Amino acid sequence: MYNKKLGVVLAAGLLAASASAGANGPTAAAIVGHTCAGCHGTLGASVGPAPVIGGLSEMYLASTMAAYKDGTRFGTVMERLGRGYTPGEILDMSKFLAAQPWVSGKIPVDAKAAEKGKTIHSANGCAGCHGPTGISPMPNTPRMAGQYADYLYFQMMDYKDAKKAIPGAAMIMRNMLTPVSDDDVKALAAFYASAK
Repeated sequence: MYNKKLGVVLAAGLLAASASAGANGPTAAAIVGHTCAGCHGTLGASVGPAPVIGGLSEMYLASTMAAYKDGTRFGTVMERLGRGYTPGEILDMSKFLAAQPWVSGKIPVDAKAAEKGKTIHSANGCAGCHGPTGISPMPNTPRMAGQYADYLYFQMMDYKDAKKAIPGAAMIMRNMLTPVSDDDVKALAAFYASAK
């Protein structure tokens, strides 16, 4: 039997939740941020193969989501999901996820490939933006140390592919990665994944 009082309470709760989801602030950030958990893990601490996003910089997260939203960054799933967020929700979500602790991926990495990748990283000037171990000092450049190797490999391959959209700021990466062989891209990914 329908309980009218319970129906009113539930309706009020749904209205309050929907109002907080559209408002700026920590409540909205948590609501929006938790929708990412299906792929990226609780609080952005992915258990693979989706990337770890908790603890990345707010600036990087916001600019990446904005690029997915406006189609200037290729993404098989994120390009579609990005369109569903308002600019305010993107800022709230980015702030919320940036405040979470970084939790490195927990998948074994081929040590020999990682050593080769370290050499490639140093020889090709990658440290200029990504730091000596894949932890960038710049807020608009993502942390790669401790990220999942498979994710990094596919992202770098997307960056190499001139048919796929990338943000203007990432064109330097396209130029740097174009001459790098697929095997060397795998080695780079192994190096970053091994650098905790």
